[in-house]
Amino acid sequence: MFDNQHSDSSGPQLGKERFHKSHHFDFSGGIPMLMGMEKAGIGGDPLVGQKIPSKYPGVPRGEGSDGPPWLAFDQQVLCFEAFYQETVPDAELEMQNIRRCKIYFYLEDGTIQVVEPKSKNGCVPQGTVIRRHRIPLPDQHQFYNVFHFNINQEVVFYARTFKITDCDSFTKNFLTNLGVLLNEPTAAPEHPFRTLHQKSEDSMKPLRQNRDKFQKFLKNDGKILRFRCFWEDTVFGDQQELILLYYLADDTIEVFQVVPNSGRQHVPKFLSRSKLPKRPPVRMKLPGEAIDPSVLNPLAPMTQVERFMLGGHHVGPV
Repeated sequence: MFDNQHSDSSGPQLGKERFHKSHHFDFSGGIPMLMGMEKAGIGGDPLVGQKIPSKYPGVPRGEGSDGPPWLAFDQQVLCFEAFYQETVPDAELEMQNIRRCKIYFYLEDGTIQVVEPKSKNGCVPQGTVIRRHRIPLPDQHQFYNVFHFNINQEVVFYARTFKITDCDSFTKNFLTNLGVLLNEPTAAPEHPFRTLHQKSEDSMKPLRQNRDKFQKFLKNDGKILRFRCFWEDTVFGDQQELILLYYLADDTIEVFQVVPNSGRQHVPKFLSRSKLPKRPPVRMKLPGEAIDPSVLNPLAPMTQVERFMLGGHHVGPV
């Protein structure tokens, strides 16, 4: 009878190899954290009535796939537009600075990354605000998951409040399929000092922008657009095949004539390389087309034989 009781009490311990005592401190995502009530029992086993949070994010499995979330949602990221306010000390024109950023939620492992797009002459450190890792909830021993994010809602990352204003189309479709009721998008407040600075920069811009021809030449040197076209020759009543070349470096046009083996005289260039006006002037008239022809008699009437000459001269203004 003693042997039966001893075998029943030692049954759960059979095959167990871990008998260590759990510690109060642990690292989660590279961050030292206090375990608190989540401290497990001997060997890492949960105590009676204790629920140890999962190491994986609360993301549902992919549609049509029985794989784990890190495989079903590989390279799938939710993108949220957000902003946060930063106090500016010792400033006369601005008391708070509006910092626009993007929050990336990686579905494969539940990690979060906050990035601030770099702006020209920002004068403040920009780029990665919070590196990619799992962020714990404030005053809790749990982590953010996909259900903690919504439009027009605030999230707190390490005592810094971020206001979500909008998200991309993939994020909207993903959250809608999960049954999340999305709020209406909102706009980030405009920074008064930034608006004043933008007006000052716009006033200094010239009304007529001068194009840098040298920069255009360096950028488009050797780049040519080639077109095949034809010209209807009304004199001989046939069509002549042409090749039009457009040079992007200086906006010049050159036309070559494609002469088949038909006995026609070959012309090297139908049009030399030059700038072709889009709206050419009226065609100049040839000599003799501007005025009506007149009959002149330059010979004196004393001659016995009068001779007439057909010319293009006319007395008076033309």
